[in-house]
Amino acid sequence: MSSPQPVLTPADTFCHQLSLSTADKLKFLLCSVFLVPVRLCLALLVAFLIWLSSRLGLLYRDTDTWDDRPQQGWRKVFQNCMWTTSGYIIFWALGFRVSIVGQQAPRSQAPVLIVAPHTSFLDVFTIALCYSSPVARVENRATPVLWAPQAVGNTIFVDRRSADSRQEAMNAILARARSPLAWPQIFIFSEGTTTNGRALIRFQTGGFKAGVPVQPVTIQYSRPDLTTWTRDQPHRFIHSILLIMANPVNQVTLHFLPVYSPDQEEIANPVLYAQNVQKMMAESLAVPATDIQRAEFVIENKKVT
Repeated sequence: MSSPQPVLTPADTFCHQLSLSTADKLKFLLCSVFLVPVRLCLALLVAFLIWLSSRLGLLYRDTDTWDDRPQQGWRKVFQNCMWTTSGYIIFWALGFRVSIVGQQAPRSQAPVLIVAPHTSFLDVFTIALCYSSPVARVENRATPVLWAPQAVGNTIFVDRRSADSRQEAMNAILARARSPLAWPQIFIFSEGTTTNGRALIRFQTGGFKAGVPVQPVTIQYSRPDLTTWTRDQPHRFIHSILLIMANPVNQVTLHFLPVYSPDQEEIANPVLYAQNVQKMMAESLAVPATDIQRAEFVIENKKVT
């Protein structure tokens, strides 16, 4: 008989300890001399190209009507340029190979992409790999440089501390998911925060309330010890990014799972819909599906056990 899986606690999912072997330390020390300067220069160049393509796509925009319709014509060209440079090209500059498993469904089959686990600051670049529009924190709107690609990508912003903002974001998700217009797919990290990837924590229901089919997408890194970025960890961002750039070969894998079409019970109950998609993705990743969530994100629509 197989032994029962240990019960995970929030401390098990929101902590990370970076522990390197002696061989790793020697490898990173030697490779950092050659790889870090080159990759840093490439990353800065690509960051400039991301900003430039975004700013060109935003020229002469009407901020009041910008998110009323999807981009067309020359603006769509620059939007696609932004996604290409902030997806495949930035990963290449940082020393990553991008592996795609499965096939991304068109928007007509799955208007929403449900993505997990959310374990790294690098996950932001997977949004561009999917050429999709994310739901993001409103604080990102004021981030220097990054605000432009998020604006041209038709990001849906939400202030999780504001009930009115959450409702506005929910209305935008519902409208886009059900719209006949050619919007980009909506990209949602359903866990709502970063974890260490040991389990899938509770899925928020925002991506499921429209009652439309969704495509689950999983993200995995070849060196999660280097890429993981979550709440409780002793090392800083600079340590992670330098180690990532000093690693000779990195890989990120996006696995597009089959489109999940809800039945009538799931359409009527977004909590059940979210739970079933979470279980499907957990099985694919071979990790537990849990009801854990960060206490500060407890707002409403609590799941039933």
